[in-house]
Order: sequence, then C-alpha cells, then structure tokens
Amino acid sequence: MQDDPEIDWHREQITRNRELLAELQSGNAAGADVFPETQAEIDRLIAQVEQSELIVAGYEKEHPRE
Repeated sequence: MQDDPEIDWHREQITRNRELLAELQSGNAAGADVFPETQAEIDRLIAQVEQSELIVAGYEKEHPRE
C-alpha cells in the first residue's frame, strides 16, 4: 500500500527539520550564549517536528502497516 503524499511530505519534513535542529544545537554545544533568533528558530523547528509527528502518528494509527 502506498502512503498519502501529504504523509510522505511530513516524514521528509521531520527528517529535514531534525537535521537542522542538530546543526543549530551542535553550534550551541560549545557553551556560548544562544542568540534569541537562533533560539526562536530552534523552538520553531521543534514545534514543526512535533506537529508533523502527530500527523504521521494519526495516519499510521488509522492505516496500520501489515
């Protein structure tokens, strides 16, 4: 069974946004202060990942893979 294109898009967004988060957060690992703009971007990406994860989880609950 093929997934809905919207679900595929959300899965791609999860992967892409997690990669961006890793890059932004690794830049903060040095212990330096986080610019407010950077923190806002991190927060935005986290919210987008969470939203996409909920959408994908809802879809997978309604369409379990066999």
